[in-house]
Amino acid sequence: MKRLLALLLTIVLLLASCSSFGTLVRSQMEGLPSWVHNPQVRGDQVAFIGKGVSTVAYNARLAAYEDILAQISRYVGEDVAASYYRELTTTSQIADFNLSVTSEHQRSEKGSIQIFLLARLDESLLSARQTIIYRQTLEREERIAALIREADSAYRANDDTRAITRYLEAAAVAAEGPVLEKKHESAPLVDRAVTAIKALRISFKNSDEGAATVTVQLRRRRRLISSRVVNAPVRASFSAYNSLGSPYDDSLLFNTASQGSFLFVPHSELMTSEGRVTFSLDLFDVLAGAANLPQPLLAQVTEALAQVSTDFSYTRRSPLQGRRVLAEIQEYTLDGTVHGGSLALSSFVATFDRSRVDVSAIDLASTELEDQITEVEERFTGDTLAYIGSVGVVGEDRAYDKAVVVAVGRLHLYDAGQGRVIFDTGDVEAVAQGATIEEARINAFDRFGTIAASRSIAHLFTL
Repeated sequence: MKRLLALLLTIVLLLASCSSFGTLVRSQMEGLPSWVHNPQVRGDQVAFIGKGVSTVAYNARLAAYEDILAQISRYVGEDVAASYYRELTTTSQIADFNLSVTSEHQRSEKGSIQIFLLARLDESLLSARQTIIYRQTLEREERIAALIREADSAYRANDDTRAITRYLEAAAVAAEGPVLEKKHESAPLVDRAVTAIKALRISFKNSDEGAATVTVQLRRRRRLISSRVVNAPVRASFSAYNSLGSPYDDSLLFNTASQGSFLFVPHSELMTSEGRVTFSLDLFDVLAGAANLPQPLLAQVTEALAQVSTDFSYTRRSPLQGRRVLAEIQEYTLDGTVHGGSLALSSFVATFDRSRVDVSAIDLASTELEDQITEVEERFTGDTLAYIGSVGVVGEDRAYDKAVVVAVGRLHLYDAGQGRVIFDTGDVEAVAQGATIEEARINAFDRFGTIAASRSIAHLFTL
């Protein structure tokens, strides 16, 4: 009876320890300590075994530390390597997890060195970190779901750009960390935004190429009908000249508001007389807010936006078409004597010509405005307009190796048909440099003509 009891006890012990025995046998066969496969820790601890391989022991140890950090990252749901790599590799500890590396084993195999590290950690601290990550994930899910609801609601209200904005905002939130639902990841959310963008089309109606005006509509393409899209930002881009006659690229931002359209009027009166206006959906500020998205996803949105663009060609007609337009600008030197040139007048006429307004230069004997008006009335008949005025040098100096001249003048537009002055440029100042005083004076008169013409043209297209 006693032998039977002893036999039964032996069988129970063998069954209970077969797992440990198997691990022990495996460890012995591999030449490894038993903790590599079966680490023993207290009930409030967690063990991670780090393994590193290299031809140099130091590098193998670093690789084992990295393996431990990777396992911790998977456990808590975030990458902790950047935060704890230095602390772990220099002290073999991580205070935030009460981690300590308590055992190390090194062996050589097939020309390389293998190092195994046993790290013991506080399970409650790991779980607390895991709870924080999970809570952040839930909060992220809630934010994404709220943005999607807002986007869907905006889309039903034909406020497509607001819907697109919210989808991209949701995608940016998803890019901040892990999410629980596949549909809440960045890629499918960007897909929804891109699909909405690709359905948009810009169209025109009531266009007037001669006045460069047009009603611009933004619509969502559907199978049967096309809905007007409200509250959408649309940018109008075109070429213009500055007050000095230099070309530059200008743009104006419009909004389709509640009617889904807007009337484009060239508020920049110095817009080139012939060209095209490019109307495009302007959501690039929204893209800037989603800059944390992966580059391939951002590229998809950028490419889709580039397709929501349409050109409107125009050739502006002069509002003075059919009327005689004259111009005279008298030039004076610093001492008040007549300069006798026509530099300002030439640049004035050339600037008007660029805007397709024909202006004829004339020579008036009179110097006072009242006398000049009388002379225009006497010499020219019919429906005549005349830009008349003067410009004079008010300052000359030298700065370093350059001569500097300041010229100030003023022009009036006289309408002979109405018998009155209908426009006044006000004082126009032009500052110019040159190698000599004479060269600087020439440049100042030339610049005055350009600036005065630019002011006059700006008024002209408001008539």
